[in-house]
Amino acid sequence: MYFYKNLYAGPSIRDPEEVKRKLMRGEGQFTIYVIALSPSIPGPGSNQLEILHCVNLQQPYYKKYPPFIIGIAAGRTEAVELVQKLVQEAYDHTGSGDVRAYLFPHGIRKLSGRPAVLTASEKSAQISDERALMTQDKLPQQTQSE
Repeated sequence: MYFYKNLYAGPSIRDPEEVKRKLMRGEGQFTIYVIALSPSIPGPGSNQLEILHCVNLQQPYYKKYPPFIIGIAAGRTEAVELVQKLVQEAYDHTGSGDVRAYLFPHGIRKLSGRPAVLTASEKSAQISDERALMTQDKLPQQTQSE
């Protein structure tokens, strides 16, 4: 699990570091919700953020693909208000509701040796590289019998 450097915390969160520590350990916190970057490829009409209850982070999917957490809140209502605050800040600073562009103006490249979030152009480049490798594997080997 990865945390944003300037983690957003709801007003009911007294000790964000304690909450982070408990999240990392997988300890139960009944009222804690996290705001995470959506794993979808950014683009028009795509989801940018997800609100998850901390219990969801115990699922095998999130163990394999740890989320990038932007904020923590005590309760779903507080989490929605925190997302509204984030979107308003993004709109005030960039003129659009693109939260990813506001939080990461230079993009997210790598976290712990693996790409965390790819831009649409990086994703298409990765796909074209994978296709090129697949077609090279399928081409018959040329022999030098000339």
